[in-house]
Amino acid sequence: MLFQRFEGHHLPREVELRQSNTHVAREIAKLIVSGAWQEGRTLPREIELASQFSVSRTSIRESLSILKAKGLIAARQKAGTHVRERINWNMLDAELLEWTWALRPTEEFARQLTQVRRIVEPEACAICAERGSDADLARIERAYREMDAAGMNSRAYSEPDLRFHRGILTATGNDFLVAFGATVEAALRMSFDLSTLNPGAPRKSLPYHRAILDEIWARNPDGARLAMHRLMDLTERNITLALSRRHGEAIAAADASREHDA
Repeated sequence: MLFQRFEGHHLPREVELRQSNTHVAREIAKLIVSGAWQEGRTLPREIELASQFSVSRTSIRESLSILKAKGLIAARQKAGTHVRERINWNMLDAELLEWTWALRPTEEFARQLTQVRRIVEPEACAICAERGSDADLARIERAYREMDAAGMNSRAYSEPDLRFHRGILTATGNDFLVAFGATVEAALRMSFDLSTLNPGAPRKSLPYHRAILDEIWARNPDGARLAMHRLMDLTERNITLALSRRHGEAIAAADASREHDA
């Protein structure tokens, strides 16, 4: 195996190549998601992309393969590679969700993502309460206790919060719901990003998580479902408030800049 020096450590060459390919894929995806490269547009040729991003043509091919798997682009025989219509994008892909949110953090995008969670997670709670093993529930409770121990530290709170929600999906025993965990994780990270605008917001959700846990332990599917709906209500309120504050700060910054220029 080939190794290369990287900040004082030996980094496997294969790992370095994968990181480079992912970086290029992300940069091309940004052009697509932002609308700079619109639906139907034919991408530049491989050699042109390689020059633009200062990588090899092999790296470009690998990067384009990543984007094809996410539904962003497709190849047409003798017509090159083109940007697909948005309806074909794999919007449940965790990386694509992350890239889209980073570029276009709109209230509508956040609302749609929370809406998907509302469709899936309450029913997952009901199934978990009905079918989850005691060991499954114990893992969910451990995650809750770590959330409680985090206090007002949002960063320490976030990881056990992720495990709490993924633990519920895992406890259903349904492979499709388990796979949805990556989407939930992306949505939660979006919420954590916004929580910096709502001091104490994560901590305020703790009683809602406790209610979910209690209903699951009580083996009460209806109660667990309702408790998760209530948490989703809180999440939507927090997101709306945070985005409103972000919008207000952006307007204030623009006004201050105009006054300074004047």
